[in-house]
Order: sequence, then C-alpha cells, then structure tokens
Amino acid sequence: MKNLTIISLALLTLFSACKGSQKSSDEDAALKSITINDDDANTGDFSFDGKSLQGDVSTQYFGDKVKGNYSVLCQHDNQGGAENPDFALLQITFLNESDAINNPSLKVHDGPTLAMSDPQPGLVAISLSGRGNGLIKAKSFSGTDKTTGNISVSDRTLRLKDITLYNRDGAMKTVNAKISF
Repeated sequence: MKNLTIISLALLTLFSACKGSQKSSDEDAALKSITINDDDANTGDFSFDGKSLQGDVSTQYFGDKVKGNYSVLCQHDNQGGAENPDFALLQITFLNESDAINNPSLKVHDGPTLAMSDPQPGLVAISLSGRGNGLIKAKSFSGTDKTTGNISVSDRTLRLKDITLYNRDGAMKTVNAKISF
C-alpha cells in the first residue's frame, strides 16, 4: 500500500509538471504569433473630447502576416506619473494588412476585437483606452451598433472622422485621427 501511494504521488507530480510545461509552451506560442513593428518611428495625431494628442505609431501582426489580423496602434504617453497620468492608446484592427490598405469600404465592428471565427473583409475594430484625459484605466471605448463616423485609408494613412466609441457604461467619445503607418 505504501509503494502504491508513492507511485501515485510520483505519477501525479509527473503529470502536473508536464501539464505546466504545456501551458507555458502554449503561452509562448501565442506570444510568438504576435509580431510588433515599431521601427519606422512614425507619429500620428488623434483627438477626443476636444483634446488633441500625438503619439508613436506601431503595427502588429497576429499570426500569419498575410492572413492574420493586422493592427495599427497610436500611443500617447506623456509620462505624467501616478499623480498626473497622461496615457492614451488608439488601436485599429483590420482583417489583415491587405484589407487595411486596399479595402475602400471599411466599417466599424461592433466590439473591441474582430471575431476570429467569422472573418469579414472591411470590418475594423477600434478601441480607445488609457488613463488621464478623461480616460479611466479599466474602461475602454470601442465600436458598437450605435457607432457613427467615417474610416478610410489612403497611401498607408488612416483617417478617422467623427467616429463615436462607447464604453460598457454607455459613455461616448468622438474620435478623429490621422495616422500614417
């Protein structure tokens, strides 16, 4: 009986170690599927609530660079510290890079992320988050079925015109942007 208990504990330890290793491998694989490009040192301009901000632009590929989602991010960080936070992130996610550059009929998606199970050309997820400037840490703004405004891309310059985004509480922000990527 004592040997059976020791063997059972050894097997349980082995299975737990293997399971933990698999989780780490899955997390590593997910992180490796995101490619971030911030080498070009582009800046973009965006505004909401009458506040005009300028930020660094980066792009992200989620998975395959041809078929995976493609995001353009504009990040304003004025390093205001804990007493005076001044951080805002505007993220625009497209079906893929080709859709971002070539689709003339872009429409804001109802939600903060695109559905991976039903990819649709022309749908764009827009999210505004941050801290300070009227933004609250855990309350991002994104497109909903009430969203209005216009989104276009020409010569790798993204333009948002009077895009209305909402948070979970129903609060609204109207966003305008010009971001070269």
